[in-house]
Amino acid sequence: MMKKYAGICYLLFAIFFCSCGNKRIPDSCTGAICTADFKMLTVFLKDSNGAAYTPDKVETYSTDMQLINTQSSAAIPGESMYTYIDDSNLDDLGVNTPNEVIFKVIKNNTTVKQDTFTVKADCCHVIKISGADTIVVQ
Repeated sequence: MMKKYAGICYLLFAIFFCSCGNKRIPDSCTGAICTADFKMLTVFLKDSNGAAYTPDKVETYSTDMQLINTQSSAAIPGESMYTYIDDSNLDDLGVNTPNEVIFKVIKNNTTVKQDTFTVKADCCHVIKISGADTIVVQ
């Protein structure tokens, strides 16, 4: 008789744990409703005199040096504003996980400035956690 009750308890215990895996957890994006906005995280580049700085290109890397983004022109023509990460990079970030990304400013095939940003993504968009709004390139 005791084995019968133990078996039933184990079965109920197994059902309980299996059903927990089907519930939506906070980091799950199942059923998320996103806006049609496309978010870009940008930084201004200036020289030591405060004038706009125009690099040959900028690149963004993960901390394990995987290229995430590259850009050879400003995000807005005529402005010295460059995108370091955007919504097309959501899969590179994971959900609600802080990530450090390395932003490199390149001129004449040389990295002239490098900075680190901390970013994350929710189910829909990239979010800046920390980092400069303007980078001064000497």
